[in-house]
Amino acid sequence: MSQPDTSTGSTLKSTAHHRFERLRAQSPSAKLVYRVLNESESPLTTQILSERTLLAPRTTRYALRRLRETDLVYRTVCSDDPRQYRYQAVVIDHTQ
Repeated sequence: MSQPDTSTGSTLKSTAHHRFERLRAQSPSAKLVYRVLNESESPLTTQILSERTLLAPRTTRYALRRLRETDLVYRTVCSDDPRQYRYQAVVIDHTQ
């Protein structure tokens, strides 16, 4: 992901505002997945997310795909199992 230009506050405000609006437009399941990720202290796998949200794995994967497409979630490869990914929420400061 490209870093926003920090020389002006307008870019940061615009980015935060747009991310907040993109999150508001998501499905309830995607919002739930985002909330669980946002409240987690460390990145989570799809399996852990499914367990914590009580969503079906397929629904969880779809929500993660939609969140990634709108730049609301980061995905990294698990160091202990390169076949799996860990997900982390992009922090949104909607108070600006």
